[in-house]
Amino acid sequence: MGDPNSDQKMDDLIDLMKSSNSLNDYTATEKHPHFDNYKNVGKIANSQKERRAEHLERQKNRRNDSYNRHRSLFDETSGEKKGDEIEYVMEVDEKRNPFKKKTIPIYKKYKDRLMLSEWLIDIPNELQGSWTMVVSPKGKRCLVVAEEGITSVYTKHGYKSGQFESGIPGGGELNPREKTILDCIMQKNRFYILDVIYANSKSFSEIEAIQRFEEIDIILKNINKKETYTKHFFKALRCPCNNEEMTKIMTKPLEFDINGLLYYNNDGWYTSGYTPLVGWLEPWMLPEVVNIPIHRRYNFQKKNDLPLKEYVDDFNDKHNHHFVHGKSWEEIEVPEDNKKEEDEKMD
Repeated sequence: MGDPNSDQKMDDLIDLMKSSNSLNDYTATEKHPHFDNYKNVGKIANSQKERRAEHLERQKNRRNDSYNRHRSLFDETSGEKKGDEIEYVMEVDEKRNPFKKKTIPIYKKYKDRLMLSEWLIDIPNELQGSWTMVVSPKGKRCLVVAEEGITSVYTKHGYKSGQFESGIPGGGELNPREKTILDCIMQKNRFYILDVIYANSKSFSEIEAIQRFEEIDIILKNINKKETYTKHFFKALRCPCNNEEMTKIMTKPLEFDINGLLYYNNDGWYTSGYTPLVGWLEPWMLPEVVNIPIHRRYNFQKKNDLPLKEYVDDFNDKHNHHFVHGKSWEEIEVPEDNKKEEDEKMD
């Protein structure tokens, strides 16, 4: 979507311009020139457009549903108390013994909680002014839970991959009674915050994206920057979806490697699983898809020589991202042997 994690999505953000300075046009029912030969693209685009409208309409009518789905996350008790549901899976220990399997715990409370993006096959006419671009660095997509003075890191599938003290509210000695849940990209000792799910005793699952971004700024402004902390948190770079702002970001080399660009509908809530309200695009695609120039370094990130539409098709084949009998890929079971690969991508 990587999700933050090329592993879960790729967003086909396709906005064509009437002129070189306009992020406009092409109605959602028209075929995009780069996808006009793509199999079933018209049907998929219409489906995505309809699902996007349905998601926004549902938000108006189901104000409490999202909170109820995330309720266990906001529980005041720790995610690793005895009463919590834990399942165990067998996994090959490639580092120590590739011929021996080890048992690893999966915390159901944190399993499949991340919001994942789709290819943006349909072109949102309101892209400029109603969407935000978020830069996703290369790294591992993760759920960060800070509570009781400890900061824990969980993969998309609920495996705890790390634990430490941090300056995030709830995650260190300064304010252990608070609780914060963040959607991040982990890059060694750096965590880039993509989104916020819970903070300041408040659920943000039913809060619009544009307000969640403001809350991230508040969290980082008040973070405890104790020198002894070994892990550090940063805001994922973001900007409004307009030519000037996107060009400003994409035409200069950044201090980190970019995995892709996430596009958030400003009115969308935080919902688990894939959503048409968050899109994904790889850096090299911007000139062709949205007519945004990029720094030359991003031209070398393309993984093969396939044209854009074939590239998308190939990616979807490898990651089981397809529409089958009218169902989007989030409703299709991901093969077990793909899950480890997905957790290591991304966002």
